[in-house]
Amino acid sequence: KLTGLFAAMQYEDAVLLDKEMEFNIWRAPTDNDRKLKLDWLAARYDHCMTNAYRTEYQVTDSGVTLRAKVGIAPISLQKFLDLDVCWTISNSGAVTLALHAERNTVFPELPRFGLRLFLPKEMARVSYFGMGPMESYCDKHHAASHDYFSSTIWQQHEDYIRPQENGSHFGTREVTVSGLGAQICVRGAGFSFSASHFTQEELTCKKHNFELVPVRETVLCLDFAQAGVGSNSCGPELLPQYHVPAELDFACVIEI
Repeated sequence: KLTGLFAAMQYEDAVLLDKEMEFNIWRAPTDNDRKLKLDWLAARYDHCMTNAYRTEYQVTDSGVTLRAKVGIAPISLQKFLDLDVCWTISNSGAVTLALHAERNTVFPELPRFGLRLFLPKEMARVSYFGMGPMESYCDKHHAASHDYFSSTIWQQHEDYIRPQENGSHFGTREVTVSGLGAQICVRGAGFSFSASHFTQEELTCKKHNFELVPVRETVLCLDFAQAGVGSNSCGPELLPQYHVPAELDFACVIEI
């Protein structure tokens, strides 16, 4: 009721969330983001809080519907994002998310917008239908192909000498992370995801790859939208179609 998000998910004896689910705004700046990140840091996108102003539920014959009016704001500044969130939990256990988001356009464009899930580290294999096998973004995917791919979580990491955002897969329609005799599967019309043993905070604060320290979880980022990576470090700004839109509608299904 505080965030409009799930604090726990469990399948039989398998606990699937090590931490509460989060709305995800920040990304570890890339080398190309060296100008953009100054605006992001000034807006405090790296220190945000989520607050549900109203939460309602309804029980039906087919399951439970949860609705929340949510705001996201930096700790020390005004709210910059309003969300209408609707979760539907069916009797079969499938969870459907329908979401509408609007950004206060006084603030700069977002680095990304989506969900972050901290899964047990034993959930160490990922399979997906999307752009792969290498990392891909909305403005960087012509070397990739649309297909089914599978790998370990460690194989998803792109080991840049200077740590930064990496390992995303654009145009995903389905991703499954498995382990512990259970799995979590997300389906949607088109989104990006990354799965890693490093958080974006760790990638942001370290200057060299050998300094990185993995977390004890598998970090699954589900991006409903993420800004392109070809920003104006030494050229023009991102084209409009590569920005995270100021108004966004998204729907997906999470199955355990």
